[in-house]
This record gives sequence, structure tokens and C-alpha cells, in this order.
Amino acid sequence: MISIIKFFLFIIFSLDINLIMSNGLILNSKEFNNKKTSNYHSFKKNVFNLSEKSKLENFKISKENKYNRKLFYYKSYAPDTDIGFYTKKKCNTNIDHVVSLKDAYDSGARFWKKSLKKKFANDKNNHVASCSRVNSSKGSSTPKDFLRKSYDGKGMEYTIVPFCSYLKIYYKIKLKYNLSFKNNDSLLFFKCDLLINNEK
Repeated sequence: MISIIKFFLFIIFSLDINLIMSNGLILNSKEFNNKKTSNYHSFKKNVFNLSEKSKLENFKISKENKYNRKLFYYKSYAPDTDIGFYTKKKCNTNIDHVVSLKDAYDSGARFWKKSLKKKFANDKNNHVASCSRVNSSKGSSTPKDFLRKSYDGKGMEYTIVPFCSYLKIYYKIKLKYNLSFKNNDSLLFFKCDLLINNEK
């Protein structure tokens, strides 16, 4: 009977050792509990620290990949006209990026170096004088959403007079900087005699 109990105890002890080794937890008794240096280590504490470290690293990665307008180093300037490009009406104007910085970021600019981001943000070929309220309405919209916002009745309504002219600037800038058309409506471009591949 005693032999059977010893056998079972041996089996249980062996399983515990295998479990510890399989998790890479070969403990040195001196390192595990060092009274001289008052260093007490616990398995639970180590697991917690590893978990927190992983969360912190993931947070840093997600933060670095998040859009931040400041990383484009845009230098604002006053327009030389009080006629809004999109509406052809007189108003308080400011500079609008035809292809917004956020649109560019989402379609490839997130991988650019600082110098290229700065070049894009300050490329005057991508700038138009816009009525400030229209610019606020447009935001970072793609052409399809910008057009929808102009008449959906959910805010300020306006008519984008030179829509194809606007679309051609958008198209040229996207090609110039090799940005994706993935989130764009190909039919809308086709109506202005422009062909895009919105699958990549």
C-alpha cells in the first residue's frame, strides 16, 4: 500500500516538474528567494509584468500608427483671393488640401518619411482657396462623401460648381504621390472622363 502511495506521489511530482519546464520556469533557488538582497520573486508577478509589457508595446505601436496632422508639418498661409474655389462665391477663405492629409495618410502616406509628408502637405498644386465653412464641411472627405455632404440636408448646403475640375486635381495628386484610390467611387471619376483602379 505504501509503495502505491509513493508511486502516485512520484507521478504527481514528475508532472509538476514537466509543467514548470514546459513553461520555461526553471527556478534557481538563490535567485528565487534571496534574503540578503531582499529580492523575492514570484511566478505570478513575472507573468503580470510580461503581460503589462506586451500591452505597453502594443499601445506604443498603435499610437505610432495613428493619424496625426502635426506629423505632416504643414505651413499655413493666407489665400490671395476671397472667392471660394468650390462654390465660386465671395467669402472668408482659407487654404484647403484637395486630397486631405488624412485621406493621404489612409491611402499610403502613413508609410512615408517625414520629408515626403512635409513635401505633400506644402505642395501648392494640392491647395485651393476655399470658403472656410465649406472647408470645414469637407473635412477629410473623399470626393464621393464631399459631394454627399453638399446636399444631404444634415448641415450647410452648397453647390460644388467645378466638380470635375476639383476631381481632376484630386486625381493628379493621387497619381503624383502614388496614393491608393481604394476608398473612391470609380463611377464618379468616370463621369469626369477619369479612370481609376479602386481595388488597390
